Amino acid sequence: MITLLATSLLLAASAADHHGHHGGHAMADAETAAQSVVSADVRTVDTEARTTLLRHEAMPELGMGAMVMPFAIDEAVDIELFQPGAALIVTVTRGEDGLRVIAAELDESVG
Repeated sequence: MITLLATSLLLAASAADHHGHHGGHAMADAETAAQSVVSADVRTVDTEARTTLLRHEAMPELGMGAMVMPFAIDEAVDIELFQPGAALIVTVTRGEDGLRVIAAELDESVG
């Protein structure tokens, strides 16, 4: 019984160590999997804080219904797109710091 327990602990430690060496890949895969691309309307924007209040469609990939809520805006995203009243297509991901817009473009289908 003790040998079985010791072997189980050794295998678990080995698996954790192996996973740790590739943690960056696992984190990147998890972030990629946790993305949603949806239509959204800009309600407000704080350019200095790089945050926005969006009314967005349902994001089933992130387990969220349609609602109005705040988002951080990634540094790589053109913040000039986030004008109150603008209709956008946004790519949202859930990271350690919450929900973040990682891509945005004008929604040309709204006119």
